[in-house]
Amino acid sequence: MDLTLIIKDNCNACYRVEKALKEFSNRRNEVLLSIINIKDINNSKTEIVPSLYVNQKLYSYGDINEQKLVVYLNDQIEKGACKNKVCKSN
Repeated sequence: MDLTLIIKDNCNACYRVEKALKEFSNRRNEVLLSIINIKDINNSKTEIVPSLYVNQKLYSYGDINEQKLVVYLNDQIEKGACKNKVCKSN
């Protein structure tokens, strides 16, 4: 499962979601997490942060409920969201 989190500097919600996603991805080999600062994106269509994309589809933007997110991600993994995706290995 590919997770892409778009953040910006000095954003408390961004830091909170980033921390939760790092903890989640460290426990799951099926998860590949990318964190991108919005200032590093040219011509970004994203203006609201944090913005989270799951397998290249927008999941949420703005403040994200970490508990609901983890439930959703676990459910997606169980349903096979990682099949045919590049996954990290240990």
